[in-house]
Amino acid sequence: MLEKEIFKTVIKNTPLVSIDLCIVWDGQVLLCKRTNEPLKGEWFTPGGRIHKNETWQGALLRIAKVELGLSGIAAQDFGLMGMWDHFYSNSAIDQHTSTHYVNLPHHVRFQSKPQITLDDQHAEFKWFDLAVVSSDKKFHPYMHNYATWLLNKIGDTHD
Repeated sequence: MLEKEIFKTVIKNTPLVSIDLCIVWDGQVLLCKRTNEPLKGEWFTPGGRIHKNETWQGALLRIAKVELGLSGIAAQDFGLMGMWDHFYSNSAIDQHTSTHYVNLPHHVRFQSKPQITLDDQHAEFKWFDLAVVSSDKKFHPYMHNYATWLLNKIGDTHD
């Protein structure tokens, strides 16, 4: 982990490379209520930055295990959704330091409902219908984009 002042310098001067996990089951996407900035209190996909000397596959599996308690999955179970820029006016450091993520979101579709165990980065989780997330204004525009992409890719499939 980087010291706070070093991390602040990094956030101020460079984009962070991150991975979001779009977990789909029965036509729904798993969203978690964030406890950290940016987007504290918002429903969003679990995710995080790739650490120095960590492969993207390692980061994906770490995020799945640490944030959601998911194990027994492989990086190749997930599909890359592309490269997406995410811009926020604040950061995990403070309200005045903006954050730029170059995000590599990945999706996976579970045939049976996965058992989720959250870490302290999320207050709670819920399954939301993809069609609702794609259009309901209560969700962040980045969530609209993800849900629309998922609907176009896999459809509104309820198992």
